[in-house]
Parts: sequence; structure tokens; C-alpha cells
Amino acid sequence: MSKRTRDIDFHVYLNEEENQILENLCSRLRVNRSVLIRALILGKRLVEAPPVDYKQFIIELRRVGTNLNQLTAKANSIGYIDADECRAVLNDVRKLEADISKYFKSGKDENREWL
Repeated sequence: MSKRTRDIDFHVYLNEEENQILENLCSRLRVNRSVLIRALILGKRLVEAPPVDYKQFIIELRRVGTNLNQLTAKANSIGYIDADECRAVLNDVRKLEADISKYFKSGKDENREWL
């Protein structure tokens, strides 16, 4: 068993409202109280955890992008569909994927409350 690296026990008294706020923050960030308090003490920027289905959403966008890429390759080989237009759509999907990732990682959306 490894020795603890943090050996100082810290206690704080909260009223019901403060405790509810703390629990809400922990829930939204998906961390426990200790991790949250240490992050605040160290001045880390706290960003709300993305929705649970975020990864699935990105997977679906990639799947669509892959299908569009295959469509572009086929259209280019048979000359039936405008390949440039398909590539433009594929680029739009890739940009959308990047924007979604950036949105969730940056925490800088005016319409969303970030911690």
C-alpha cells in the first residue's frame, strides 16, 4: 500500500445552501469534493464536464464524414456527382466536429454557464 502524498486533514463547516452549491458543482464537474477544492486552491480553470453523450455525438459525426469521403471517392471515379461539392460538404462536417470539440473544451460560450 502506498503512502498518502496529502497528509493534512482539513475540515470546513457549511450551511445547507453552501453544501448544496458544493454538491451541485461536484456533480456538474463530475469530481469529488477533494478534487474540486484542490483545483480551486491551485487556481485551475474549472469547466463543466461535457454531456455524457458527447463522445457518441463525435463518433456519429466522424461516421458521417467517413461516408461522405467514400461518396466523394466514388463520385470522383465515376464522374457522376460533383466531387468538389461533396468535398465541400465533408470539409463542413469536419469543421463542425472541430467546432463542437472546441466548444466543449473551451468553456467560452456566452449562452452557457461555465464554472
